[in-house]
Amino acid sequence: MAQQMQQVPIGTIHPYGNNPRDNTKSVDKVAESIREFGFLQPIVCDDHGIILAGHTRYRAAKKLRLLTVPVIYARNLTPEQAKAYQIGRAHV
Repeated sequence: MAQQMQQVPIGTIHPYGNNPRDNTKSVDKVAESIREFGFLQPIVCDDHGIILAGHTRYRAAKKLRLLTVPVIYARNLTPEQAKAYQIGRAHV
């Protein structure tokens, strides 16, 4: 079943502490893209607001001082599935 995207306050979501990617160098480019085109891909979070995918978009949104961001909550994942999703995304 498809999850619904929602606009949420940026302060209600948080980066995963052990994010396997380091895209620090991409934040400025992603911020430029968001500024020009808007958010074309939402951030994916678990039930607790921890980011599973979209850390660079999150950091770019913070840089742009956005108050809200589009989020899809992956509500039906077990902790093991959430971890597998994060790891799988690191190799994309």
